Amino acid sequence: MGGLGLESRSGRRRLRGRERCAALLSEGLRFRVLLLDHDDTTVKGTEEVHYPAHVDSLRILRPDLVPVSLEEWFRRNHEPGVSAYLKLLFTSEQMVQEHEIWEKAMEQKMPAFYEGMAELLKEYRARGGRVAVVSHSPAHVIQRHYDAHPWTEHIRPDLVLGWDKDPAKRKPSPWPALHALQHFGVQPAEVLALDDLSPGVKMAKAAGITAVAAGWGHNVQPIQDYMRRECAQYFETVQDFADFLLTSRASAL
Repeated sequence: MGGLGLESRSGRRRLRGRERCAALLSEGLRFRVLLLDHDDTTVKGTEEVHYPAHVDSLRILRPDLVPVSLEEWFRRNHEPGVSAYLKLLFTSEQMVQEHEIWEKAMEQKMPAFYEGMAELLKEYRARGGRVAVVSHSPAHVIQRHYDAHPWTEHIRPDLVLGWDKDPAKRKPSPWPALHALQHFGVQPAEVLALDDLSPGVKMAKAAGITAVAAGWGHNVQPIQDYMRRECAQYFETVQDFADFLLTSRASAL
């Protein structure tokens, strides 16, 4: 028993040591935690996976309808939101089939990371920053995308909060952001949310967290207008965001 107790105490000391080290490293960061959207912020999810899956679902379930364009699909994801829009197109029975088509597409395709995003995450985490992915994609799919990257050990998120059947536990509800605050033991002022659409912005604001916009995934004017108006900063490129997050510019917020 004594040996086990000693080992346990030693393990706790090592854990506290790692926590202190991470805290010291992150002291140089204005934001200790990044709430990171996945599709169209980190990876090219809509263009390469979700929109093609939507086109397939209409072809199979509603051949009488013509799919909206990719640009219009982005608009519908922004407002009224993907779930509300799909419910206008499909019956409850068809929604089950639509979900199966979507899941199959996610299992078969691996979207590319945006250029510079992996480098940004690697550097941010090396400095002690923590990353929580908050997305409408399933958590296991998000994990698979990171696991497939050659830098997975350096960029893997500390927390992944994906699609939940309960609307109260997914964006735009503040629950994912509040859960991340509790998980990391940080205050809202220490957290930054990066997203490309309104649900993430609404979530962040409801939790008292600063939201900034990822403008590199698409260029849809109504979305851009909203994000420029509602976010603390609008970034047109990954490099612009990296320069902000990793330098003293972030202290201006």
